[in-house]
Amino acid sequence: MKRRLFFLSVFFSFLPALALGFQDCFNREYPREDQDFLKDKDKLEALEAFEKELENNKDGRLLNKRWPTVNLKLTPEEEKSRFGTTGLEQAQKSYMFFHFEGELGTRCALGMMRIVRKMGERKLACYRVESNPLVAKEYLDPAYPQEKKEGMDWKLMMHWIHPPDIKGMSVLMFSYNNKNRDQDVWVWFPSLRKTRRLTPSNGDDSLAGTYKTYAEVFLRRVTDEKHQIIGETVMKRAFLPIDFMEQLHLVNELGPLTKKHNIFMKAIAQPRDCWIIRSTSVKGGYCDYYHTRIWTIDKEWGYGPILEEMYDKRQGRMMSSHLWFWRRSSSYDGRLIPGWYNFAEDLDFEEHGTSYWLGVINHGYPSLEEWFTLRELKKSITTEYIPSMASLPPKKLVPLEALFPTKELQEANRRFFPQRITAFPGPDPTIPVGLEKLRKWE
Repeated sequence: MKRRLFFLSVFFSFLPALALGFQDCFNREYPREDQDFLKDKDKLEALEAFEKELENNKDGRLLNKRWPTVNLKLTPEEEKSRFGTTGLEQAQKSYMFFHFEGELGTRCALGMMRIVRKMGERKLACYRVESNPLVAKEYLDPAYPQEKKEGMDWKLMMHWIHPPDIKGMSVLMFSYNNKNRDQDVWVWFPSLRKTRRLTPSNGDDSLAGTYKTYAEVFLRRVTDEKHQIIGETVMKRAFLPIDFMEQLHLVNELGPLTKKHNIFMKAIAQPRDCWIIRSTSVKGGYCDYYHTRIWTIDKEWGYGPILEEMYDKRQGRMMSSHLWFWRRSSSYDGRLIPGWYNFAEDLDFEEHGTSYWLGVINHGYPSLEEWFTLRELKKSITTEYIPSMASLPPKKLVPLEALFPTKELQEANRRFFPQRITAFPGPDPTIPVGLEKLRKWE
């Protein structure tokens, strides 16, 4: 009897440790991009604050120090048994959300980028329109032969509108489901009045000079990496409790990617329960410029990556860290849309720089096939807006209870927006709010 009581007391004393063993596998001795010490930082001060936190831990950029469970090895069956899902399944979810799968129209998308280096800043802005037909689920299976994949993965047209040295330039991209087939990329140079076809980008090429690469934004495939869950955590700042109209209001009030805007976004972001996934690059894929990527994805909604860290091949040192904020929003036609990032922050430790992203995106507009042609490419208008991409107000809004299904998220939204914004706040509905502030960027 005493032996049984002893066994039970030992078992129950270790039960909390067993239950929480994978609750947070991040080593909190080392800094993390979503921690509070970066909440009020912007530009290079964010990077410098991160590096200062590492001064007392010289190995604080090492993969095996930051993530103690990084070497966890599980079969897919063991992974499924332990977590109820697998890293591969989560990578497939992330791909579907990240590429707007099934969205044949994303008519209004104004993208703004701010790149900060020691020698100064550069600010960019573009319109984009895209078409993303639903991909066959079997195409995301690493075992499915590439040569059997048919059709288009996505089409994309971008018109650059800022700064003046690239204003009017346009890019047209076709990406195919068969990833052995190179992307088709054309660029229109208005100063030359010529169209040029470009060679495919390498995965590690910088996107427009930012600290995100083409692989991270456009090219990365599920099959470019091997994925496994290594734990779970609560991301302190992951989800923005704002809708499309509220986002426009913030851009109008605070300006696009200003320090006030960036700090406000980081301050209002809400915590979410996330899986932590280790993805190791496959040789010959678009991601083979790094060895390992550690990233988090929302357990409930499948949004990801939220936090993302890239590690090099030689020493397993962190090369860069990215924080993507996600939101849910009302589409133009009143559907619930799992919005892509509204705001993102990048820290690059190799080149010592930061970049920031702002996506003003409204869904539900039909994308016409003729938009994705060389003829349309040459119609890039060198003024400050493209009429065919007008940002019209939604026909109706999704109820707040559907956008923010928990009491905590509803309270977070009402704290910043006591009354829901239902009307387009700009004087001209064809020009996205805040765009006129681009003149002040120079």
